[in-house]
Amino acid sequence: MDLKETAQYIIATYKYPGIYFLFIIDTMGVFLPSKTILTICGLLVQKGQLALLPLFFSTLGGSLTGFCASYVIGLKAGKPVLTRYGKYIALTPDRYEKAVAWFCRYGPAFILAAYFTPGLRHITPYLAGITKMPFSRVIFYAFTGASLWILTFVSLGRLLGNIDITRILPEEYLPAAVLLLLAAAGLYLAIKYKKKR
Repeated sequence: MDLKETAQYIIATYKYPGIYFLFIIDTMGVFLPSKTILTICGLLVQKGQLALLPLFFSTLGGSLTGFCASYVIGLKAGKPVLTRYGKYIALTPDRYEKAVAWFCRYGPAFILAAYFTPGLRHITPYLAGITKMPFSRVIFYAFTGASLWILTFVSLGRLLGNIDITRILPEEYLPAAVLLLLAAAGLYLAIKYKKKR
């Protein structure tokens, strides 16, 4: 079985504890097709096979548990590892301090955006720990970003309802299509806002 089939098996067999576990390991860096999983979960909610609130809280709980674990790893091990091996990736002490300053300034927006950007969501909690961003800020923005991310894709799955989406669009392209639509909507709103100003 590939990762997607494994994830579907875990959800079908273990329900909410399985979902909680999947989103812990996904957030910590095991690249699962999480947006597709959330959309499928939304379809299952629409069909009555999952309940919305337990799904939301098990997904949110798993995501935040993984985020907190990654943050602690970054906080405890990140700087020593970068100090020792940073020279091999051209990360000088000066560049490290600049990266810390940048993340302290833009970290909250980065955390929110990372949930909708492939790959970034997995490294963000480590960066937050490495830069020693205050945990209260980290968990607030992680909670907000994760909630928006979960509700967006679960709602998409519910909206699709009983439609066989694989006939319309191959499943592996669904996350890319959704991101494209979100990016287009964001661009439209940005242009409209700029015109108003």
